Amino acid sequence: MKKRTIIILSIITLVLTFIFAEIFSIYHFGSVPTLLTTSYLIIIFSIFEYLFVSITYVIRKLIKKEKIQKTKIIGLILLFVALLLILWFVVVINVDWLNWYAHYSTPFYLNVIVKSIMYLLPSIILIIISTLLMKKKR
Repeated sequence: MKKRTIIILSIITLVLTFIFAEIFSIYHFGSVPTLLTTSYLIIIFSIFEYLFVSITYVIRKLIKKEKIQKTKIIGLILLFVALLLILWFVVVINVDWLNWYAHYSTPFYLNVIVKSIMYLLPSIILIIISTLLMKKKR
């Protein structure tokens, strides 16, 4: 991709990230973000940036009338799902922390370990699989 295209996509993605965060009350412009809010913003930015890069990749292939391999499309989709799982992990840990803080049920580190196995391990596996699928064969 050209540098100009990447810069334009990044600016659009940044604007969309803050619009999305404002709509869902994750972050309000002008306030000081917490570490959790910053994590949300970075993950949302990554998801939007990944979507734009994937869409421009597919459009570029269609314009050049090149064949898009099924394994590359599956790899792109798996990587998107992995990013969504990472976002969901951060959201669930935040909700679990609030519930634990209110009820003192189980030790919080057990919740983090279980949720890590439920969400982060599959996302790491999906990232590895998608990387292997999209790897260029020589």
